[in-house]
Amino acid sequence: MSSAGGARVLLKARPSAAQLADRLCSPVPDGLELYLDAADLVDEEAMDGVVRRLEASNVPAGFILLVEGPVRSLDGEFFDLSRDSEADRELSRRIVGLSRRIGAVGANVHAIAPNSDPRSLTLEERSALLERAVVPARFFAELALAAGVVPTIENMPPILRMRENGFYYSSIGMPPQDLTELVAAVPGLRVILDTSHAQLYLNLRRGVDHGLGGERMKPLRDFAADAPGADSMTEYVTLLGDSMIGCHVANASGLLGEGLPYADGDLDLDGIMPMLAARSQYLVTETLEADHDRAILMRDAQARILRTLGRAQPAPPAPTPPRAQPTAMGHAEYD
Repeated sequence: MSSAGGARVLLKARPSAAQLADRLCSPVPDGLELYLDAADLVDEEAMDGVVRRLEASNVPAGFILLVEGPVRSLDGEFFDLSRDSEADRELSRRIVGLSRRIGAVGANVHAIAPNSDPRSLTLEERSALLERAVVPARFFAELALAAGVVPTIENMPPILRMRENGFYYSSIGMPPQDLTELVAAVPGLRVILDTSHAQLYLNLRRGVDHGLGGERMKPLRDFAADAPGADSMTEYVTLLGDSMIGCHVANASGLLGEGLPYADGDLDLDGIMPMLAARSQYLVTETLEADHDRAILMRDAQARILRTLGRAQPAPPAPTPPRAQPTAMGHAEYD
């Protein structure tokens, strides 16, 4: 296993036997970030299954595990950081409890308050939601810190597909200022930057419409222009300051092209990788795969990151697969 510029290079996975076996093949990454679907947290039996599959995988010594919380909460509603509900509190308990059981060093939830109406995107709503998000974020962070787990929040893209091929929006979570405001209000909370989400947000700020013009998109465009924000990836990362502990690495294009291969999109990942590595402990490759059980594009990203940072590792050549198409849910199985 290799570190890069001070950062460890991880792959993304669901905690299934097939994906764990694939991700632990050579070249072995420094670790994994496990996306936990609500089905993995629905009861003790489901959580015990995650633990058993990891134990059976015989992860190597020094292997890093991170955890990412699900899109939906335990009551079937979308997870909403501004919603102080018992379902979300119990979800936080289970995310943190399972993280502790498997030895994860960090647990991540989304800085999100999904809404299907773009007219909800106002500066007043943004302020209200950020204020309401402090209590749930503090509840999650205090649980995590007590368990020896680093609590993190992740930035959101401008259009949320929410695993349903739908169109949802969030008045919080796009610009870096939203994340740093929550970090300032919640002791111990840190940030996972998603480069794909951030690039889609930057594209929106630049006026890219991806063929989605018209009155429906006007509230989103106006909101992104009026709210505090960033206009380049360098500025976005700089505004996060020392709040960032890790990074989800994938490219993006337009407003809907999320999770693209490392070198296929609007973002020059090679150009910003030294900055990301210097500010991150963990770089998690998170590209969409044609087959979720085979991390071909994520392996390519892993190799490119290490090469860019001067830590190239040998790997057998693999044929270039067809680009993954977003599922009806709008995201890869592991995201």
